[in-house]
Amino acid sequence: MLSATLYAQDAFSSLHYSSRIKAKNTAFLPTLYESELQDSFLGVTSSLIASYNHSFGESEFNNYSFGFSLGYKGDRKLSFLFDYEKFKGKQTKFINDYLDEYQVFPGRGEVIVNGNSYSFKDLNYRIAYDISKHFDVELGQSKHFIGSGYRSLLLSDNSSNYPFLRVTTTFWKVKYTNLYTTFIDSYSSPDKRKKHATFHYLDMQLLENLSFGIFESVLWQSKVEEYNNGYELAYLNPIIFYRPVEFSMGSNKGNALMGISLNLSFKQYKLYGQILLDDLNISRQKNRDENYSEGFFQNKFAYQIGLKANQLFNLKDLFALAEYNQAQPYTYAHKIPMQNYTHMNQALAHPLGANFKEMIGILNYNYKEWNLELKWNHAIYGEDTMGTHYGKNIFLSDLEAQNEGQQYSYGNFNGQGIKTTQDYVTATISHPIKQSKIYLYGQLISRQISSDLQDVNHLYFLIGIKTNLHNSYLDF
Repeated sequence: MLSATLYAQDAFSSLHYSSRIKAKNTAFLPTLYESELQDSFLGVTSSLIASYNHSFGESEFNNYSFGFSLGYKGDRKLSFLFDYEKFKGKQTKFINDYLDEYQVFPGRGEVIVNGNSYSFKDLNYRIAYDISKHFDVELGQSKHFIGSGYRSLLLSDNSSNYPFLRVTTTFWKVKYTNLYTTFIDSYSSPDKRKKHATFHYLDMQLLENLSFGIFESVLWQSKVEEYNNGYELAYLNPIIFYRPVEFSMGSNKGNALMGISLNLSFKQYKLYGQILLDDLNISRQKNRDENYSEGFFQNKFAYQIGLKANQLFNLKDLFALAEYNQAQPYTYAHKIPMQNYTHMNQALAHPLGANFKEMIGILNYNYKEWNLELKWNHAIYGEDTMGTHYGKNIFLSDLEAQNEGQQYSYGNFNGQGIKTTQDYVTATISHPIKQSKIYLYGQLISRQISSDLQDVNHLYFLIGIKTNLHNSYLDF
């Protein structure tokens, strides 16, 4: 027989964020944790998935989900994890407006609207095989996260699931990952057009408390007019840097990004950061361009710095995180919209897109079986108006850049456009139901948005039950 439980799933790298950010690993978390297999029979676990939420406040709404999960990890080299979940109901006005515009639930799947409610399905699976102590391979339909923070500016679990093949090589103090994926573009056309991507991530443990990562990716459209590119053979090479390949093939062939990450641990604290380079044009100099000024359009980058503590003030069950993220205008976008850094109308990195500054604070405390979490997101970004493009909307072409000169423009700065300030605060208390790992919880949600165009002040109180499956980031 199978071992059946209701549990908060910690099995994916796209798992519930409070488990992910407490993990010691910095990227590409393991498929299955040993703790999830303690009650298994012959390595097989099965679980029911259920949730129900009811909200009071700005408006009343409810939603629910149901499904199941099946996993296997025996003594040999094969493991797999499969889960399916179906959702139905309503959300806050802000999220309902988002669903109407993008037709996808954040981080989950394409929605079907039935009157005043929505429904969607979420399918995840991963099949992994350990070839040897140095090589393992994994394929499936899911998502990935690179980094140690709440957000990732390289590759995050913000989007819906996608098909992938991942090969990991481990030797000495090095872990090298090749990830091959297929994404969908549906923003500018009702047709779901394919685009492919390849990722490399080299993680090096330089010292016992210091690790350094090098990231690169390239994304390209599968079909150009009537010509079917398919998967470019040049991008299958597992060891090359993509920038030279992209330049040799022409910028129309792909959108390449590069980045680095750094993690420094001391006692119970970890300092972490990321830098992402989309484009950096250093050839524009005062002595070469008579129109030179600060803020050249092609200088597109993002960076992150954060600090987290697993035992703040030496309290065993108190966790804290403070994080800052910033992305310059037009970062992650491309002059060919099909080649922007997105999947299914969602960003592959940060849910705010670009042209923003963000601060995040998290406090999480466990007392016996009770869990209390306070989370605050503060963001300042430049919003667009009708017919303008100041760099936040990464689905639009860079050729539509707003400032004079468009894609050759100067004078761009972070927050340009309609200055908008947003504060998103949640307070959550939860407790597992006796003899199960399904949770009863209550949550207070506050969203405040202020600009010359809008003044939003929403307050909700939710009660419900849940199993903590995959992340849905609603704080954007």
